[in-house]
Amino acid sequence: GSGDQDLITIIGYEANAIAARDAIMAIVSELENRVSEAVEIDSRIHARLIGQRGKNIRKIMDKFSVDITFPGGESGNTVTIEGNQENVEECKEHLLELEEEYMDAVLERLEEV
Repeated sequence: GSGDQDLITIIGYEANAIAARDAIMAIVSELENRVSEAVEIDSRIHARLIGQRGKNIRKIMDKFSVDITFPGGESGNTVTIEGNQENVEECKEHLLELEEEYMDAVLERLEEV
């Protein structure tokens, strides 16, 4: 029935079934603790944050164990960070520090022109 939709039946040797249950419960726990936070980062530096073929942003996502999504197209400053609360907070601080650093460089270049 519809009441059983959250129920998973694991069939196999007892030790393997218990290991599978524990692995599934760990994933469920991780997903339940997942948060999503939007942060405003100047769109002029998105390309620099992402890097060539996404190299920079992949390093950041790996370092902080988070997913980061940028607004589609060239519009908007809102970047979304997803992961557990602590990692999301640390990553947000890191991105804001990078933004400050990169924007200083952008503004210096504009002054030179």
